[in-house]
Amino acid sequence: MRFKTTPLGVISVYVGGFVAGAAYNDPNLLLAMIVTFFITAGSMTFNDYFDWKIDKINHPERPVPRGVLKPVEMLYFTIVLFTIGIAISYFINLLCFGIVILSIIVLFIYEKYSKNISISGNITVAFVSAISFTFGGASVGNPYSSLILSLIAFFIIVSREIIMDIRDSEGDKLFRKTLPMQIGKKPALYIATVFLLAAVVLLPVPYFLYILNGWYLLAIIPVGIITLYAMFHAYLDIKNVDKTASLMRIALAIGLIAFIAGALL
Repeated sequence: MRFKTTPLGVISVYVGGFVAGAAYNDPNLLLAMIVTFFITAGSMTFNDYFDWKIDKINHPERPVPRGVLKPVEMLYFTIVLFTIGIAISYFINLLCFGIVILSIIVLFIYEKYSKNISISGNITVAFVSAISFTFGGASVGNPYSSLILSLIAFFIIVSREIIMDIRDSEGDKLFRKTLPMQIGKKPALYIATVFLLAAVVLLPVPYFLYILNGWYLLAIIPVGIITLYAMFHAYLDIKNVDKTASLMRIALAIGLIAFIAGALL
């Protein structure tokens, strides 16, 4: 269930709801966080079901490659997680219910089709991840105020997903046609950089739109520095992409802290 990644989605929902004007203990926002936990965890196990052969090379430590679980058992677990998430979302509001259904459909399309088609898989993952902020706003009836946060996250995540495809290209080449495999690792790195620069340019926008305060502007500085340094590291040597991906995950976590600081302080 990837406990290094799943909490980021839950926190994103809370930030999106708080920016949208929710009280810190708003019951609908808390339900949205629970829903996000189940849907995000389900997306991870869903990925394990589809990618267990690739994971024998890229991630042999995961349960299916290690023989702890069978692929079909991972699928059953995914169905349970998705069903719980869908059921809870129905009691928030129809918009949240619709976002959850759409997200699961997009996840299925990604796992079955789009992740094997160049950059479309990266965009799909980024969309499902970044919509967490808007989902938090939707849970309290104000999805629009969090859209800019989703857009920033979207660009950063697309960049990181491309970086991870560069990292995993050896295992992926047996089963997939990712962007680095189609155009080469260096050109893929250039495209990842374009998305990252778009995110960096957008970083101060929430402050200028009066969505977040000056504390956000101060706290967001390390995000720009770390992401640019991470990308520079990859340019020095393409073999450094694993470290680049890790640094970008740290930048995303700091970005969440910046969003919280800008909304709460």
